[in-house]
Amino acid sequence: MGGHTIEVVEEIFEFDNVAHPLEGNLTAGKTMRDKMENVVVTSSVTLCMLLLVGHLLRRRFIWLRALHLPSSVVGGLVGWVFFALVGLCGAEELADAWFSLGWEVLPGFCTNLVFACLFLGTPVPRFGVIVQSPRREHLIYGLIVVFGQYFFSALLTGVMMWFDATLPAQFATIVPYGYAGGPVVAEAMKALYAEDSFNYPDGYTLAMLSATVGMLGGVVVGALLVNFAPLSTDAGRMSQGAATVEAAPITPRIAASRQSARARARNAVRRLRKLMRNLKASASLSDHHAPGERPKGAEATVSVESLDSLMFHLCLVACVMMVGYILRLPVVALEETFPRGSFLQKSNLLSVLPLFLFCLLGGLALQRGIDKYGTDARTGKSFVDRETIMSISNTAQDILIVAAISRLGRNGLPPGVHGLGHFVEVIFERGFPFLFLCFAGLVWGVVSFWYIAPLLLPDFWAERALVEFGVSIGATSTGLLLLRMADPEGKTPVLRDFTFKQIFHVLITGGGFFDVLVPIPITSVTGSAWSLFLVSGLVIVLLLAAHPAAGRRLRRALASATQGQAMMRNATTPDMSSIADTPGSVGTSSRAAVTPCASASSASSGAGGGGGVNGLDNGHAPSSGEVSLTAEVTPAAAAKPRAFAESTASTQHAL
Repeated sequence: MGGHTIEVVEEIFEFDNVAHPLEGNLTAGKTMRDKMENVVVTSSVTLCMLLLVGHLLRRRFIWLRALHLPSSVVGGLVGWVFFALVGLCGAEELADAWFSLGWEVLPGFCTNLVFACLFLGTPVPRFGVIVQSPRREHLIYGLIVVFGQYFFSALLTGVMMWFDATLPAQFATIVPYGYAGGPVVAEAMKALYAEDSFNYPDGYTLAMLSATVGMLGGVVVGALLVNFAPLSTDAGRMSQGAATVEAAPITPRIAASRQSARARARNAVRRLRKLMRNLKASASLSDHHAPGERPKGAEATVSVESLDSLMFHLCLVACVMMVGYILRLPVVALEETFPRGSFLQKSNLLSVLPLFLFCLLGGLALQRGIDKYGTDARTGKSFVDRETIMSISNTAQDILIVAAISRLGRNGLPPGVHGLGHFVEVIFERGFPFLFLCFAGLVWGVVSFWYIAPLLLPDFWAERALVEFGVSIGATSTGLLLLRMADPEGKTPVLRDFTFKQIFHVLITGGGFFDVLVPIPITSVTGSAWSLFLVSGLVIVLLLAAHPAAGRRLRRALASATQGQAMMRNATTPDMSSIADTPGSVGTSSRAAVTPCASASSASSGAGGGGGVNGLDNGHAPSSGEVSLTAEVTPAAAAKPRAFAESTASTQHAL
C-alpha cells in the first residue's frame, strides 16, 4: 500500500510527461513542479507558517510562555516533526523540493546578518570606559564561565576517550559551542566540522542539538536560580524571608535527623510545587501587547520620499557584510602562498575562518566612523536607529533558528544519505557522552553562580551572574531574559555594563576568534582533548590573574613576604642577652629601658669594660632589632643591670 502511494505521488509530481490536450506540445516533458515555477513561494510560506504555528502554540499553552521559549524554537520543533513524518512516508525528496527549497543556505546567511548588526547603532565607548570597575570584573567572570565549559568538557571527553577509543577529540567542542553560543554559533561552526575541513560532520548535528538543550535548560534552571538568588532588587522578598527565619522556631539537629523519610519527601514535593507555581507565575498573560501598553517602535531616520527607513538600514547591514567580505579576501589569498603539502595548506586554516568574524570587525569599524563623522554632537544621535537594527537582527535570528532546527539531522549529510537514519544513529552512538557533557555543563553553570560569582563580582553579583549563566548555557537572549526576570524595572546598572563588556566578549568567544582558531583545530591536529583542557585551563589562570582582586592580594602577599624577610634578618642579629654576664656589656641589653641619666652612667662603666658595644656608646641610636631584643627581656633580668647601674652612679657621685 505504501509503495503504491509513493508511485502515485512520483507519477503526479515528478514523472508527469503526458501533455494536456489543450496545451499541445509546448508543455510536453514538464513535470508538475516545473509547471509551478514559483516553488520558492511554497518554501518561504512554509518557513513563515512554522513561525506562526510556534506563536499560536505559545499563546495556547502557558507553560511554553513560562519556559520563555521563543516561537522560532517551538516552530522549529514542529517543523522537525513534520519533516520526520514526511520522511517516514518516503516523500522526503518531495518535501525538500516543495517546502524547504534553499533552506540550507539560510542559517549561514542569517548568521552573517546577526554579527553584522551587533555593533551598528551602538556608540563604541573608549577602552578605558569598558575595562573600568565593575565592568572589568564582569567581563572576566563571563569569560571564566565560558572557558570553564571548555575546561570541563575537554576533561570529561579525555576521560571518556580512555574507555571509548572511537570517540573523537572534537567531541569536546560540541557543548561549549551549543551552550555558550547558542544556535547561531553552532550553525557558524558548520564549516569547521565539514569533511573538507576538520572532518567531523556529526559535530554540527550534536552542536545544534546541544544548543536546543541549552536554551531549554538555561531557561528552566535559570528561572529556579532567579527564585533562590539573593537579588539586590528583591528587598521585599529578602526582608520577608528574614522575618520568617526569625519567627520560625529553631529545631534541634537531633529532631531534624529523626524526621522520617516520608516527611522529607513531602517537604521536597511541596518546595517543588512552589517553584513550579513561581515559574508559571512568571509567564506573560499574552504574547500580544495591550493597545495602551505597546512599546515605542523604531524611529524613521530617512525620509520616506527618498527611501524607506527599514530598507536604508538593510543597506547599511549589507555594507557591513561587504566590508567583512573584503577583509576576508587577503586572508584567503595568503593561504594560496603556502607551500603545497604543508600543514597550513592541507588544513585550510585561514580559508575556514568564517565570514561572520570579519562582519563583526567590519561593523565595529563602520560604527567607529559613524561615531566620529555621522553623530550629532548636541544630541549624541546618528542616522542609524538601533531599534531598527535590532529588528533586522531578531528577524534573522528567528529565520536562522526555525530553519536550522527544522532541518536538524538533514543538513550536511554525505551524498546519497537521506532521512533521519543517520541522525538517529549518531544520537544513539553518542547518547550517553552527549547527555553527560550537557549535564556537566549545567552543573558548572550552577556551581559558578553560587560559589565563584560572589568572589569575583563586586556588586549586584546575583544579577550579573544570572545574565552570564543564561549566556553561557543558552544564548544571549536567554541571559537578557533572566536579567529581565531578576530586574524587571532596570534599577541596576547590570544591563548597561553587560552591553559594554560584550564588545570584548564576542571578539574572544561566543563566536569570536578563540572559538574559531583554537578548539576544533587544536583537537583535530593533536587528536586529543587534553590539549584543549590545558589551553582553557591556562586561559582561566590568566583571567584570574587579571582580576583586580588578584592585584590587591598580590600586593598584600608581597608586603607580607617583605615583612617576613625583615623579621628573618632581625632574627639573625646577635643576641645581646647572651653576653650580659660580662662586666663590659652590663646594661646594654636593657638600654632601651634605661633613663638618660642611667644610660650615661652605664656608658662610662662600659668604657672601662671590654668595649663590646662601642658603636652604641658613641651616640648611635639603637636599631629596631635591638629594641625587639630589649622587649624580650624579663623584668627580673632587667632589674639586675638597673640596680648595678644605680649603684655605679651613686659610687661615682660619692667620689
